[in-house]
Amino acid sequence: MSLLLIFLIVGFIAISLVFLLMGRGLTRSSKWLGVATLVLAAPFFFWLGALSESFTAGICYSNTIHSIGNAVQNSQSPADLAKQIHALPLEGYETVCAEVEAAAKQLPNADAP
Repeated sequence: MSLLLIFLIVGFIAISLVFLLMGRGLTRSSKWLGVATLVLAAPFFFWLGALSESFTAGICYSNTIHSIGNAVQNSQSPADLAKQIHALPLEGYETVCAEVEAAAKQLPNADAP
């Protein structure tokens, strides 16, 4: 989330500079009105980016759980599979879903229907 916030700030500054450079002939009050409009619009774009990121993460975790579920359902050796599941790269809130998804697809029968 912090990377998203950094991009929001950098993007806001860039858009503000472009607006101010393009509006050289505008009055001072018009320039401040434009910048104020950008400031008021920034939270909307931040929310939109955060929503997009959470949607992508949700899809990733759904695919991962599906792979693990297939492996468990079609397992012939539950004890071995349990060891493999415990070895998945789960790091709490620092877990990278793409890594877990790739590891889950390596489980036996993970791609079974």
